[in-house]
Amino acid sequence: DAIIDVENVHRRLEENARLPDADRRPFASVVFDASNEIRGSVVYATVLICIVFVPLMFLGGVEGRFFKPLATTYVVSIGASLLVALTVTPAMCSLLLRRTGAGRPGHASGDGWFVRGLKSLYAPVLHSAMRNGKPILLLAVVATVAALFVARTFGTSFLPEFNEGSFTLFVSSPPGTSLAENNRAVSGMESRMMAIPGVASVTRRTGRAEKDEHAEPVSNSEVDVVLKEGADKKVIRAEIGKIAGTLPGITVQIGQPIEHRLSHILSGTPAAIAVNIYGEDLSVLRTLAKEVESALESIPGTTDVTANREVLVTSMPIRYRPADLAAAGLTPAAVADQVEAALHGVEVGEVNLGSRRQDIVVRLDLDERRTPDDVRRLLLHAPAAPGTHIRLEDVADVGLERTPHVIARENARRKAVVSCNVAEGANLGDLVATVRRAVEPIVHARGCTVEFGGQFEAQQSAVRTLAVAGAAIAVVMLLLLQLATGSVAVAFLVMVNLPLAVIGGVAAVFITESYAHAGLVDTLGAMLGLSAAPYAAPVLSLASLVGFITLFGIAVRNGILLVNHYRHLLEVESATVEEAVRRGSMERLVPVLMTALSAVLGLLPLALAAGEPGSELLAPLAVVVLGGLITSTFLNLIVVPAGYLMLRGHKGAST
Repeated sequence: DAIIDVENVHRRLEENARLPDADRRPFASVVFDASNEIRGSVVYATVLICIVFVPLMFLGGVEGRFFKPLATTYVVSIGASLLVALTVTPAMCSLLLRRTGAGRPGHASGDGWFVRGLKSLYAPVLHSAMRNGKPILLLAVVATVAALFVARTFGTSFLPEFNEGSFTLFVSSPPGTSLAENNRAVSGMESRMMAIPGVASVTRRTGRAEKDEHAEPVSNSEVDVVLKEGADKKVIRAEIGKIAGTLPGITVQIGQPIEHRLSHILSGTPAAIAVNIYGEDLSVLRTLAKEVESALESIPGTTDVTANREVLVTSMPIRYRPADLAAAGLTPAAVADQVEAALHGVEVGEVNLGSRRQDIVVRLDLDERRTPDDVRRLLLHAPAAPGTHIRLEDVADVGLERTPHVIARENARRKAVVSCNVAEGANLGDLVATVRRAVEPIVHARGCTVEFGGQFEAQQSAVRTLAVAGAAIAVVMLLLLQLATGSVAVAFLVMVNLPLAVIGGVAAVFITESYAHAGLVDTLGAMLGLSAAPYAAPVLSLASLVGFITLFGIAVRNGILLVNHYRHLLEVESATVEEAVRRGSMERLVPVLMTALSAVLGLLPLALAAGEPGSELLAPLAVVVLGGLITSTFLNLIVVPAGYLMLRGHKGAST
């Protein structure tokens, strides 16, 4: 905003200085009028930039936590920029430009050598665009369609992959595995992982306390693998996967600490994709989970496939016989209390051990509660006959059974969960589509239903929110542009900047992702079918989509600056349409390029930090905005003049 204001004031002061003495206006009057001249354009452009961030305010869940603060900060800072440009900047122009001699007779210096060079290069291009409006617009349409075609080949993900410098492994042994046996199996895996080049340390937690909010049995372990600085994360992850694959009967899920926790928040499982199978028959759910697990393991791109199906464990239920209980004067609750006291104990006191306090618990001796027969012979107090005892087997049936160790439910429906992560080289959106095609026929054939959760569900929800809110905002933008330009047709012309910005954003994602993976030439060859190598699709994350939103607001600004200056020249200075387009484009060349350049310089450090820890969310955003700024800025300087002349050219003769 300040660049646009200062440039226009300086140019008007230079023009005023070249006028004859009789026509020359006071310095303050020139500054005031020059600031007012572009005030409407600046205000509308800033409001439009703020409006495009409104969709981010509707994001919920994890994605809202990430991007709402970004939107809020951006809108507030842009609003502050507008306030400064409307008040402080004109005042500073009046004070400081006077000291430089700007606007003083004989001090009109004109453009510098660099600006003159830019204008000399731009003038023939502008002349050609004005003479070839239809071919120019046709080429812009073709370029936009080509960009959208390339974008359709992109994969999608929820958030970019984080570079956390460590891995977290969830190691699950069969339920009932003892602490000693689990420790033996996982210790061997730890020592082998420590031998991997690039691994700095390996630490493990086995089980969690019963009162912990994330209680885990001793059959489960959580292993943290910290990498050395500069270590190749992909190679180390592949080596860890090989080691995990050698442990029979043990499932291992590999990820990173933050990624695991995000997935757990989204789906209840520490994996990117959760396949939730709903039904009423536990045996059917158990069978389906096993079949789906096998189907997922055969799909390229899946890794860490884990079925949290109903695992059968040995249990010892106690079923009371009501008639026998009544004869003994007992109730099920009274008997259950006595059984619990005998087997689990009763807290009867507390003892001080130094600085700690230890509960005193009384329960049956271990030798009296080792076997099911010991439990059957448990003596109960019978209130109906004080001082007498009866055995538990006299009032209840006690025996061993095979039962599910957990019965998972959601919305009152029983469910089985099969989860998996996305392997290197695959992407979330395409993989879920493949998984859906493989899983749905299996589940529906058994009369059950299936839903897909995890990061995919969050991504779909966020995209729907942005699409619906974005469509509404596009309508509002069009109405504001109509108010700003005074014409619906010109408003549509300004919105041409949106597809022009898409071209550069798509190209930037394609180039950066290609260089990061297979190389640009190899990727192009694979995409066009000229190479036998598989096409590694670039990936658009939610951060990239936010980048496009940011870009649209910035891109529209340049269009408003151009067409409103054309309108000023037509209405205030009585120029013809052709003269207004030519002169307006040349005069707006410098502020358009300067605002774009300032944005590029601000975003460049973020883009160059791609791959560094902490830059995962902002680097993709910066890459999209940089690419889109380049194409929208340069194409805007060609397409908008050509389109405006076509729209208003018929008025030139009458003017």
